[in-house]
Amino acid sequence: MWMNRAKYCPVCGEPLEEAPVAGRQRLRCVPCRVVLYANPASAAAGLVLDEARRVLLIRRAIEPFRGAWALPAGYQEIDESPTDTVRREVREETGLEIEPLRLVDLIHIPDDPRKPANLSVYLCRSLGGELRAADDACEVAWFGQGELPLEIGFGNRERILLPLFRRLEEGSLDLRPDPGLA
Repeated sequence: MWMNRAKYCPVCGEPLEEAPVAGRQRLRCVPCRVVLYANPASAAAGLVLDEARRVLLIRRAIEPFRGAWALPAGYQEIDESPTDTVRREVREETGLEIEPLRLVDLIHIPDDPRKPANLSVYLCRSLGGELRAADDACEVAWFGQGELPLEIGFGNRERILLPLFRRLEEGSLDLRPDPGLA
């Protein structure tokens, strides 16, 4: 993470030092008083379901978790809303255009090997497109509950997929679009 490598203030260019700020050790600039706070990134993932209630997964072509299956997901750009992010990431990784239907979870991921993140997980439906592996995916496929692959990266199986299928079985997941979703 860049915060671990920062040596100079991004505002005035003076050297940074570790010092207690608000009860924690933080990087700060003594001359201009700027504090560098280590914040998690924002990311979004798509739980894209087909008519048979199978979920769309990608096989990752890059690290971390190269070769493992995962949800189509990625980091939010500065000019995007979380729903824009999930639309872009699903399109880039799978070739599908999707509609985010509702936010189903917001998960803090403290153990991502790249950087901690807050992950917005959206239930989505496909609007069309050509299903194909693209961007950082080498394969895409639909999986039902009993068909989930063993190797799933980022803890997606336990954190997201098993709770999804449990909610689908119970009928406790509303599959209708949320009218308040922007």
